[in-house]
Amino acid sequence: MRILITGGAGFIGSSTAKVLLKMGHTVDILDNRKDHGSLRKIQNEITYHDVDIRDSEKVNNISKNVHGIIHLAAVSRVIWGHERPDECININVNGISNVLEAARLSGNNPWVIFGSSREVYGEPDVLPVSENAPYKVANVYGKTKIDGERMCNEYFKKYGLRTGVLRFSNVYGGVYDILDRVIPRFILNSLNDEELNIHGGAQIFDFTHIDDTVTGIIKMSELLSNTNIRYYDKFHILTGKGTTLQEVLDIISNNVENRPKTTYSDPRNYDVERFIGNPEKARRLLGYRATIFPKEGIDRTIGLYKEEFTK
Repeated sequence: MRILITGGAGFIGSSTAKVLLKMGHTVDILDNRKDHGSLRKIQNEITYHDVDIRDSEKVNNISKNVHGIIHLAAVSRVIWGHERPDECININVNGISNVLEAARLSGNNPWVIFGSSREVYGEPDVLPVSENAPYKVANVYGKTKIDGERMCNEYFKKYGLRTGVLRFSNVYGGVYDILDRVIPRFILNSLNDEELNIHGGAQIFDFTHIDDTVTGIIKMSELLSNTNIRYYDKFHILTGKGTTLQEVLDIISNNVENRPKTTYSDPRNYDVERFIGNPEKARRLLGYRATIFPKEGIDRTIGLYKEEFTK
């Protein structure tokens, strides 16, 4: 099967590409990153397209011969969306629109997986959150993900596309992660004995290891590949377990020489403070179950970072 991954040079995309190649699939990567370090070990096994996701003509051409599209290309952080809202809307909304239209026009009838986010719920009223909880957006990034989910549903209804929405939650666990995100930043500050500033401090999140995230993507791709009928559904890809920032710090402190000096500042008004997702629907319909919880996952990540960043 030939699978296109948009944003495939990113953390989740490159990790997914490596697994798909091991499974025997042909992988195309669409990305416009200048640094392809995440693809270094597989660069001779993939077809790389240096293309902006907003270029609809090129997206159409690349999509003609694929059997499935995993759409991950995006402005991928809440803070970036807050700082550059026009760019976030332009890339995220136009990106999924171009992918869905390319799938509709393709003669191969490819399925589409849309990488969404827990941010669509904003600050939820009830934990754990199920997939049918109402949208309650707290930031520009979350709004673009809601728009993308709605477009997937519309293309399913109007054109019969096979589409699956996966809502990710605080993915971590590799050296190609964005190093200013919560867990990488906590680990690197600890390893380098640098002061750590936390916005807020009372947050609790459903941290999901990259290996479990990729497993969820693969499970979704298998379901879509095995059906020839129109399909749309949305799933949580997460652990169902909440971990506080204090617990994250404690796990890291048990594995490094120095616990970082920690200071606290006011929460940012565009950040969500609490999220735990219910994974039962993905277990039931995808056969998905997370197996790496934060204690093990953070320990693994510390080992990787010690090897990669403290030589």
